[in-house]
Amino acid sequence: MTNVYRDMQNVIVKVGSLIKSPHSLLINCHFDTVMNSPGASDDGAGCAVMMEILRVIAKSEKILRHNIIFLFNGGEENFMPASHGFITQHKWAKEIRAFINLEACGAGGREILFQAGPSHPWIMETYSEEVPYPFASTLAQEIFQSGVIPGDTDFRIFRDFGNLSGLDFAWSSNGYVYHSEYDSLEQIPLGSLQRTGDNILALAIGMTQGHQLSNVEQYKSGNLVFFDFLGAFVVRWSMGAADLINILSVIFSVYSLYTNAKRAEVSDYLSKKTYCRKVLGCVGCVVSSWISALLGCLAIAFFLNGFGVTMSWYANPVWIFFLYVIPTYIASILTIYLHASYFNKDLILSPWTLFQLYFDAYQLLWTICLALGVIARIRSSFIALIWVIAATVENLVKSYIYGKWRDSKWLLLHIGVMGLPFVQGFYLTISALYLFIPLTGRAGAGSYAEFLIAIMTSLQFCMLLCFAVPVILLVQKVKKVFSLLMGIFLVSIAVLLLTPLGFPYSGNPNSPAPQRFMIIHSERIYHDAQGRMNNRTYGYWIVDMDINSPHSVDNYVPEMKNAIAIDQDCHDYLYCGLPYLVPVLNMLRKTHWIAAPSPPKTMPLNMTLKNRENIPHGERLYIEIEGANHIGVMMSPVFGVTLKQWSLESKQPLAGPIWNGRNTYFIYYTYGLNPVPFNFYIDFEVPSNHSGPLMDFAVTTHHLFGKNKKSEPLEKIVQQFPSWTTVTAWTAIYKSWLI
Repeated sequence: MTNVYRDMQNVIVKVGSLIKSPHSLLINCHFDTVMNSPGASDDGAGCAVMMEILRVIAKSEKILRHNIIFLFNGGEENFMPASHGFITQHKWAKEIRAFINLEACGAGGREILFQAGPSHPWIMETYSEEVPYPFASTLAQEIFQSGVIPGDTDFRIFRDFGNLSGLDFAWSSNGYVYHSEYDSLEQIPLGSLQRTGDNILALAIGMTQGHQLSNVEQYKSGNLVFFDFLGAFVVRWSMGAADLINILSVIFSVYSLYTNAKRAEVSDYLSKKTYCRKVLGCVGCVVSSWISALLGCLAIAFFLNGFGVTMSWYANPVWIFFLYVIPTYIASILTIYLHASYFNKDLILSPWTLFQLYFDAYQLLWTICLALGVIARIRSSFIALIWVIAATVENLVKSYIYGKWRDSKWLLLHIGVMGLPFVQGFYLTISALYLFIPLTGRAGAGSYAEFLIAIMTSLQFCMLLCFAVPVILLVQKVKKVFSLLMGIFLVSIAVLLLTPLGFPYSGNPNSPAPQRFMIIHSERIYHDAQGRMNNRTYGYWIVDMDINSPHSVDNYVPEMKNAIAIDQDCHDYLYCGLPYLVPVLNMLRKTHWIAAPSPPKTMPLNMTLKNRENIPHGERLYIEIEGANHIGVMMSPVFGVTLKQWSLESKQPLAGPIWNGRNTYFIYYTYGLNPVPFNFYIDFEVPSNHSGPLMDFAVTTHHLFGKNKKSEPLEKIVQQFPSWTTVTAWTAIYKSWLI
């Protein structure tokens, strides 16, 4: 979308260096919050930390080498106009050389460093040297920047519009309260505030006392691979060093596999060629075990969806272990066991050598992944690296020190060495799940949360349990193991279906996990090509925030039984003929509608086509829009007509989702307390033989606060919702024209 704003407010404090340095470090938080939320964690806590850092530094006798600018920005939740206004217009912006951004997508826990750079590896080096309690990973950065997590921060604004490098921190625990009425002071552990304060204070002093801010261009080149090991310390190296380490690890890994082939020739009279052929067959088996585990978990998710028992793990993540981790392990060991029984029965091998074949297959797969990571320049390849190093060390120690593969000493070696990457991998997996699980409650009904968690869990634990799966070949009573695991799984399914223990949500004030609802009391008005109103409807637009919405509350809110899915409107009208606040049509495409009385008379929404004039090869339209201080403008040129440019600062229009084969464009306009009409012009390239309208055009206005936010009927409906829900509601208008 294109974001247009005016009258944003910031509070800015500068602690100057006594040596009058022309260079500054920026520390940023935002003091605004979303409607319906106290905003204690997002981002009141970040601002509180900054206030305390400001107090400590201002009273310190230590002389700063460089300045620190504290930006308390007032518009992050409005799609970051306040930070944009500061970094593009304020006189102090030109002296900033690096920045620290404080954010939250949860309340408490450890602040994770989830974005760093771009380039400037010295910033990450300072972090790893100065911060007492590190928590950082390039994996988190690559996941966030991939777009998988729906969100954005001021980091992007400083990076893209200020050409700055910096660090982005966020609390990620207890994401259930994020952007909800539960985001209060009571949800924030004091230990999290203390830890974050200690870390950011140490980092800020380290960066401002260093010499790099004086000439950041000198230290610009290069990227770092970084990750913390169990929160104890940060491992970091440059991309060049990472390439060298990764390539050497691949070479040593291949060498250790070759050593195993030679040893099998001596101990089991198995030729190197046969051993290698069998290892490759085992690689195919391992991949098949992953596929079977994934398909099994998807089948379970399909079964749960069919019975309407979804998201049981939302408030109680332990359900993931019973529903998906155990089946993943069952499918993996069953595939390995059957393959060993039928495809390797031609070999007269001890169970230990048979185990080694499959263990080498896993090592070869990790080695291939590491090699591909080097080629693709994937910084999170360190995950594969840890497994490759551990497996290589185990094989070399076993071959050159123990001298044989089959005794209790080897088993202790296996558990000790492979336990290290398992613990680190489990640490990352649990962190990822506790981040993603709350996200499924606000990712929209179209996200198919049950399938998402099934896929995510299956893939993660297929890799995580790779060292434990081949151990089944050393077990004598295999059937008992299968029976025990299957029994646990089947009992779990029975408990889930027959008891209320699988209820997804919680209204416990001490540990809330509410279901989210978004309800907009809407007026929709449609005009034809002559400007005449040809349709007008009133109702409650129910934006489905998760897969169980909206009928999970039918017994509490009778009106929900009348909710009808919106399908045809999305074909007939631009943006479904609905007052989307922002262009999240792809994410929140499954919504419902309930007919209702008209909303209260609010600040009117007016669109005036002030003038039309011919330009070379087309036409220019002058438009004025008046409404409340959150306005959306949507347009879609008809076939043959092209939107070339407009009078907004971003001259090149940004196209959004395709609608009926046509481009769409979305402008978000917001202002402060004083109403200011939105005036702009649009240039269209029009074929000489064109006749009729140039575009579908729609505008929305949203009353997100004040006396017009909720109508009386809407308030009555909201009050009926049970305690295990949280409802965000407001009033909006949608109007469309053919122009």
